[in-house]
Amino acid sequence: MAKKADEKGLKAKHPEAKGLLLLSCSILLFLSLLSFTFAKPSENWLGIAGYSLGIGINYLFGLTSYLVLGFLTWIGWRFLCNKPIEDLKLKIFYFSLFSISVSILLNVIAETSQGSLPFLLKTKVYTESVILHFPYPHLYTRYNLGGVPFYYIYRDLPSFNLLGMLSQVGVVITFSITSLVSFLLLTNLQILTLLRITKQKLAAFATYLHEKYKNALENKQDPSLTSPTSKASENIEKTLYKVYDSPPVKKAANDGPKIKNFMDNVPKEEITPAPTLSKREAALQAQRVHNGDYTAYALPPPSLLSNAKKVDQPSLKKDLRRQAEILEETLLSFGIEAKVGDINCGPTITSFEVHPAVGVKVQKIKALESDIALNLQAKTIRIIAPIPGKAVVGVEIPSLYPQEVSFKELLQNYQQNPKKLHIPVLLGKAVNGENVMSDLAKMPHCLIAGATGSGKSVCINTLIMSILMNARPDEIKMVMIDPKKVELTAYTNLPHMIAPVITEPHGAYSALQWLVKEMQTRYEILKHLGVRNISAFNSRTINKDLEASLSITVPQKMFAIVAIIDEFADLMMASSSDLETPIARIAQMARAVGIHLVLATQRPSREVITGLIKANFPTRITFKVASRINSQIIIDDTGAESLLGNGDMLFLPPGSSHLMRAQGAYLSDDDINKVISFICDQAKPNYLISSFDTMSGQNAFAENSEESHRDSLFEQARSIVVETQNASTTFLQRKLKIGYARAASLMDELEEQGIIAAQEGSKPRRILQNHPLQDKEQEKKGFIYESKENFSE
Repeated sequence: MAKKADEKGLKAKHPEAKGLLLLSCSILLFLSLLSFTFAKPSENWLGIAGYSLGIGINYLFGLTSYLVLGFLTWIGWRFLCNKPIEDLKLKIFYFSLFSISVSILLNVIAETSQGSLPFLLKTKVYTESVILHFPYPHLYTRYNLGGVPFYYIYRDLPSFNLLGMLSQVGVVITFSITSLVSFLLLTNLQILTLLRITKQKLAAFATYLHEKYKNALENKQDPSLTSPTSKASENIEKTLYKVYDSPPVKKAANDGPKIKNFMDNVPKEEITPAPTLSKREAALQAQRVHNGDYTAYALPPPSLLSNAKKVDQPSLKKDLRRQAEILEETLLSFGIEAKVGDINCGPTITSFEVHPAVGVKVQKIKALESDIALNLQAKTIRIIAPIPGKAVVGVEIPSLYPQEVSFKELLQNYQQNPKKLHIPVLLGKAVNGENVMSDLAKMPHCLIAGATGSGKSVCINTLIMSILMNARPDEIKMVMIDPKKVELTAYTNLPHMIAPVITEPHGAYSALQWLVKEMQTRYEILKHLGVRNISAFNSRTINKDLEASLSITVPQKMFAIVAIIDEFADLMMASSSDLETPIARIAQMARAVGIHLVLATQRPSREVITGLIKANFPTRITFKVASRINSQIIIDDTGAESLLGNGDMLFLPPGSSHLMRAQGAYLSDDDINKVISFICDQAKPNYLISSFDTMSGQNAFAENSEESHRDSLFEQARSIVVETQNASTTFLQRKLKIGYARAASLMDELEEQGIIAAQEGSKPRRILQNHPLQDKEQEKKGFIYESKENFSE
């Protein structure tokens, strides 16, 4: 038994030897068939042995012998490449059925042709004298098509032959079906796929014939088209095709997967000249803007921004097809039959749409993530199994030629689009090259996470610039909180700001409290006017008598407010409870009155992004994070830990549960400074609040932060200790019915507040604060003692 097991192990360990042997046999058979001539044995390249092999296989299979040769070559190649073949015996059975069906159909063709197909035989046409030596001389030369044994089964069996039982039409129908079914089973193809491929081939062939016929007519009509100049231009066109690997004119569908490059959809830059104004008109316009009238305010033009740097893609399509082949071979080596369909080449990510065969579980492909990354030599990959809305599995790998996404291009596309957003947020480009834009008014709040260097700060700048480039100061106002004091301070002097950029924790607390009061005031106004949201308020018919009778000042229009909080984790560390409550209130209620929050953090832990905050921020953007746990917290799924960084992000759009991968747009500091200078030259800052950092809320913040850290049973514990004049951990446990840890914490708080003394060894703690009744008794005793002394005197 052990010996047999060792033999099996050796066979399993050396499939290359089998493959080499089969390929050698296939080569010998091919040479024998290629040089075979019936009447000239000496001309065979393999001599008498090759001639004997050729005459034998021609006698048995006819032209089907080339199918046998191809099948043996395929098996040998798979063994040589150490790629296992699932159900080899079953595939041999399917091939045998297919080759038998083809041989019988070839014999039907040979029978009906009556010797009219000599071009198939060429030099292999045999003389009648030679054929007479074979058992069935009446076959003449036609036996070479399908082989003698199958012709014998088809026609010459005395008591049982297919022609006599089924007739010629029945034989053709029956074996056409068996050949088609066996071919589909052998190749794992579907009928619809086969029909689609056939249709594409026929369409391509018809287009080719049409173009050829059209060119022939043009050449006949105009002989000058064949001049040396036209030939030279044709050679140049062919040279360009070779260099750029893409035809200059649109052609029919070709073989292989369809490649979609996002660079093909990049529009050419159109420079629109700015309207020229006279010096007087420009001065009057600037004066009106300075006085707070923003009707003449000019939005910053896209020409202020710089163009993105383009990277050459010399052999993109060739490399992508090679990667698709490697992907198919990798899956096949693990026993997964699959074909690569469309290839979407994005700025930094290329997505392959994989069509698995019937019966393949998508989780089986998902489990091969590391192996696929190894074979593709990719830094990291992401598998989407399946792509939502499609019957394919997505495999995303880093692009070979990463491109920079231009914010200027996004802005131009948005401004040319007739559909406008209330608060536009231009994020970047998706994997398929489509622009990723969203409306902050529909989000209505956004959560952004990403480690250092992942692109989080650039995304915040992109969001701010999207507002500045598309909205006037009287349409959208902003509140910015920047604990790092360097990221957002450049925006301080903008007329869009409600107050200077906030840098202190107590200033953040004051700003959030102000936003809550503003939200409540706005809701009061909406209630009195009978409208439901800010859009209805701004489009209302103004009733001056009604609005004048109200105790609240009603503005003519309400501006939207966008509050951006960077480094939210640092603020939560300072005082989580003080900040969590107003943020939750704003997130729950402020959408209708046009107040929106954007929170950004480097560390999306559970202490920072609490359940209350997370539930009210449906829209989330995550860049590369440190761990799978952080990814799970921010987007409720893994994958953010394997992003590439430098703007590679996952975007959860509003109202959707499917993540979208995109490359964020890039903005340089020079572009930001140009836009800020353009805006500040028109209007000075018009703050509603002079500074949140210097508001009186600082003391309240400190007091609230101290009180927020106290235990809710602190007052009750102090009363018990003062009344009973007994202070111990076990005593508080019994009286308050709490655990030891909480009782010990209460003892520490009582000590900090000066109610009890510190622990002195094993002695009981001294009570430093007396009960009010004891204080009164001591006062009485002191008064009596003093009166006695006075009386004695």
